[in-house]
Amino acid sequence: MSDAAVESPANPAILLHGDPRLRRRCRDVAAGENVGALAAGMQRAMLAAGGVGLAAPQVGDARRLLVCRDPAVRNAAPLVLINPVIEDRGRIVVGFEEGCLSFPGLFLNLWRPRDVRVRYSDLAGERRRLDATGLLARVLQHEIDHLEGILFIDHLPSWRRWLLAWRLRRLRRRAVEAAA
Repeated sequence: MSDAAVESPANPAILLHGDPRLRRRCRDVAAGENVGALAAGMQRAMLAAGGVGLAAPQVGDARRLLVCRDPAVRNAAPLVLINPVIEDRGRIVVGFEEGCLSFPGLFLNLWRPRDVRVRYSDLAGERRRLDATGLLARVLQHEIDHLEGILFIDHLPSWRRWLLAWRLRRLRRRAVEAAA
């Protein structure tokens, strides 16, 4: 698959672990920059993959944009967050099994703050704040990490990454095969 196909806003493919674009820090979306088509394509890709969140670098785009839905609300409309920033994290930290669309089949118990406050812009350019708790807070933290080039495996101690090395190598091989 060519890079152009991967980065097509209308039909984005989800990059797999091993693709270097997952490790880059994203740039802000400029005022007036139209990302509606990209956001719509990301929503389709996220829902088709059965996910609850997707960040732009996961489809090869280096802008600070994510889409997500609240997994605790049945049939929740997807949210689009442009230039999201975590303003505050709660003090209570909870463990929960997390997955990632760029790491199919890999689920890890990670500890994250239960509550977050996120500042962002919506598609109309309006500044917004979102106070999230529980699963939505976890999804937001996971996707905002992607915008910084941080993967969920980076939150593991080195000995746990070492134990996962064979699975991570297998995922990297799949990414290479998908790119060919």
